[in-house]
Amino acid sequence: MKKFIKENLVLVLGLTLPLLLVLLFFVATVLPKLFGMPPQHEMAYTTSNYVYQNKSDYVLDFKVNNQRLIVKASKQDNKNNNNYTEALFIYDGKTETVREIKVDASKLTDGVEVPVEEVKDMVIDISRTSPDGYTLEGPRYGHSGLIGGLFGGGYRDSEYRLVKGGVGYKLPNNQSRYYYDRLDFLGWNIKK
Repeated sequence: MKKFIKENLVLVLGLTLPLLLVLLFFVATVLPKLFGMPPQHEMAYTTSNYVYQNKSDYVLDFKVNNQRLIVKASKQDNKNNNNYTEALFIYDGKTETVREIKVDASKLTDGVEVPVEEVKDMVIDISRTSPDGYTLEGPRYGHSGLIGGLFGGGYRDSEYRLVKGGVGYKLPNNQSRYYYDRLDFLGWNIKK
């Protein structure tokens, strides 16, 4: 065996170095999650949905007021004006799941702000950093310089993550009809 390794050192290095590199990246991404604490506070956010058929008569607008999630429905005068509707989501970092909060706009009064009934018990902190130190990191865009740009180089990462130090939790994109590039952060649920 030693004789084979000495005679074929370049071949052995060529096969083992990529495997070691894969192992190193695996350890660097998995170990921090194993020993770190996942996000302890749910995150509320909205995304946009482009509706091309059966457009809603109302446009929903979500915001936080006095630490409560508020929704306002505005009746559209002309159905061709706005094809986008907002949807409210809650991300739970402990389970790494997202749930959509459905709001029936037809039950809301036009132009009146009301608390979102489905999440009325939540207390929302609008700080960019959660009480346990996580922040929302958006998509990354990059380029590979002049030569790479001429030949189609560069990259676009459209994933959102909750990040703390070297640990990151990707927000699942399990709602394919929504445009996650248009994610709007609302806040953290600080009520336990």
